Amino acid sequence: MNKTFWISLAALTLIVIAIPVYGLMEPRRMDKTNKLLRETYVMDGIELYIQNCAACHGATGEGIGLMPALNIPGLANAQTSLLFKTIAGAKHGSAMAAWHINEGGILNDYQVKEMVTLIQEVDWKVVERISAVRGFVEPPPAAVETGMAYLETEGVSDPHQCINCHEEPPVHADLFGINCARCHNTMAWTPAALTRHDFLLGHGGNGEVTCATCHPDSYMQYDCYSCHLDHQPDEMDTVHISENISEYTECALCHPTGESGEAGRLRDTQMGIFASPTLTVDEALSIINDPNVAVQNSLTPKINK
Repeated sequence: MNKTFWISLAALTLIVIAIPVYGLMEPRRMDKTNKLLRETYVMDGIELYIQNCAACHGATGEGIGLMPALNIPGLANAQTSLLFKTIAGAKHGSAMAAWHINEGGILNDYQVKEMVTLIQEVDWKVVERISAVRGFVEPPPAAVETGMAYLETEGVSDPHQCINCHEEPPVHADLFGINCARCHNTMAWTPAALTRHDFLLGHGGNGEVTCATCHPDSYMQYDCYSCHLDHQPDEMDTVHISENISEYTECALCHPTGESGEAGRLRDTQMGIFASPTLTVDEALSIINDPNVAVQNSLTPKINK
């Protein structure tokens, strides 16, 4: 009887001690578990992203053509519920597809949460390297998304096409086209909001300029030479060729916002914009497996002669 009593007392004492200790360790254990779960979300989300999203948003989330970039701080810090709703259900007038199974898509709740976590926490350089391993190749821009051919179309899957009821106003003729959702929403026609205009409207330091200043003929084309009298074609030939930059006719590729010094910053981080390096198979594999090698190679382009 005494032996049973002491054994029971010892066991009870261990339990009394163990419960508080476990309670003290539980927050740390939960934090570790949540971290591992989010890492799993991100890695699984990368595979989903490459399969379903990279063709429009790019291997580094930079956005292809008119598709928006995902690798921006604003989205990384956005509300989880907002990101979930945006991915799950298509917004009216948007080129974005509805991805949730309840909206006709192919992703369940868990998979949409994976995509949300990816946008919030992923290192886009990792996505780029895994995309290269998976053999992802960025698709060429579709003809319908360039020039007036794109401006003169509305999304065929959108049942609420504005042109069915509204005539094209004279101010839009041959300039904006009839893809109204690019600048307007269903809440109000005014004010119109450009959905993608990274270049500073106040470029030049003299306040906002009129649209026709940079777009004298069409809003799908721009002209920098009319204002930059000290940056004429002959001079630009000399300057860019001396820097081994052969493609420089599209100024906005290297000067996307017009901010001072941004071309130099881009050159330091994204050399591929300025020149196309020729790599051996071993060098390409090194870039895939080691981001530091990728940066080093990007700063030392090899130009075929």
